[in-house]
Amino acid sequence: MSFRLSRAATSLVALSFAVAAYGCAAPPAEPFEQGEDAIVDVQHTDVERQSIGNCWLYAHATWIESMHLAATAEKFDVSQSYWTYWHWFDQIAGSSWTTSISTGGNWDTANNIVKRYGLMPEADFVFADTTNEMSSRQKTALDAMNESLKSGALSTAEARRDRKIVRAELDRAWGLTDATKTMLDGVFGEDVSKTFASRSGAADASGTPILRAADFKVAYPSSPGAQASEHTLTDAMREWRQTYYSTRSGRATIQRVQRALHDAQPVIITWFVDFNALENRAGDLRGSFNKSTLDELGPGRQGGHMTVLEDYEATLESGELLKAGVTLDKSDPEQGAKLEQALAAGTSIKFLRVKNSWGAARPDRAFSPGMPGYHDLYMDYLNGPVKRCAQRDGETDTSNCTSETTPLQNFVLPPGY
Repeated sequence: MSFRLSRAATSLVALSFAVAAYGCAAPPAEPFEQGEDAIVDVQHTDVERQSIGNCWLYAHATWIESMHLAATAEKFDVSQSYWTYWHWFDQIAGSSWTTSISTGGNWDTANNIVKRYGLMPEADFVFADTTNEMSSRQKTALDAMNESLKSGALSTAEARRDRKIVRAELDRAWGLTDATKTMLDGVFGEDVSKTFASRSGAADASGTPILRAADFKVAYPSSPGAQASEHTLTDAMREWRQTYYSTRSGRATIQRVQRALHDAQPVIITWFVDFNALENRAGDLRGSFNKSTLDELGPGRQGGHMTVLEDYEATLESGELLKAGVTLDKSDPEQGAKLEQALAAGTSIKFLRVKNSWGAARPDRAFSPGMPGYHDLYMDYLNGPVKRCAQRDGETDTSNCTSETTPLQNFVLPPGY
C-alpha cells in the first residue's frame, strides 16, 4: 500500500543502542539508474550506497532531501562526505586521546553537525561522489586518517590538539581541491574558530555553496492531516522528535508512524540488523528481513542501522489486505476510508518498507520486488526477540549469542504525530 495525497495537500557495522552511536559498513557495487516513477507516495531522491559505517548520515540526507523536494519540487543531492569530514574533525579536535575514527553516530549527532557546519551539494565538496551511487572517497579518507592517527602527523596528543594540523590532515586525506580548502578556510577559519552555531564570530558562507540550516527550505505538516507548509531545516531539526519503541506499546507507536506516512512524511527508523534475516532466495519473502528466514539460518553478521520509511503493508480487521505499492488517494471517499480503517487497533501490520543506503544493484542484498534499494522489514522480525551476539574486532561472534533484543528501536516523527 502506498499513499497519494489530494492535490490540495501535495505541493551501523558498529552497534550501540538507545542514545548511542550507529554505524554500518558496505562494499562496492555497480551504478544503477533508478526509475523516476519508482516511488509515488513519500517523495524520495535516488538511492545511494554507503562505503563506511555512516548510515545515520545517509538517513539524515534522505530525510532532508525528501522534505526539500516537497517544498521546492527540486532534487538536492546532499554531500554526506561533507558532514563526514566535520564529524571526524569534531572527534579528533575535541579529544586529544582519539587514536582511530569512529564512523558511528545518531540523530542528535547529525543535527549537531548540520547546526554547526550547514550542508552543501555533493558535487561541490567531492565531485567524484556524483559519478557513482557509492562514495569510494569516504573509504580511502577513513584509511588515510586512521593511518595518520596511528603513525603519521596526528599520532601525538599535541598534534591532535592543534586544530590547524587536524584540518590540514583531513584536507589531505579527502583529496580536497585548493579551491575547496580555501572555501572552508574562509568560512570557518583554518583552525575552525567559527561555526554557524558560534555565539560570537559566527561563520559567513556568503558566495559559497555552503548553506546554513536556517536558509534551507523544507516542507512538512505542522500537525497530522494538515497541508504541508514551508519551514526551514532549523525548524525541522527542532520540531521533529524521536519516539522509542517497545512491544508493549507497539501498536500505538505504529499508529503514529502510519499517520505520518499517510501524510507522505519521510519518517526515520533505527533498527537492529541481522543479515541472516534478509531473504535473498526467490519467493514471496525475497528482499525482506523476516523471522522465519532468521530462524532457519541462525544468527549472522549484526549491527545497528538507520534508514527512512517509504510504505507499509497491512491487513484490516475485515480481512482485506492493503498492499504496499498500491496507491490509495486520501481525497477519494472509499480509499480514504480504508486509510482510516488501517489506523484501527485491530489492523495487523505485515511489514514496513524502507529506503536503504546499501545501493540499488547488489546481488547479496535482495530488495523489494521492483524497488531497487528498498527493503521490507517484517513485524515478526522487528518485534523479535532475536539473538544478539558478541562483537569482536568489528565482526559478529555467532558462537557467543547470550542475549536477546527487539530489533525495532525508534522513529523520528514530525510535530504532533
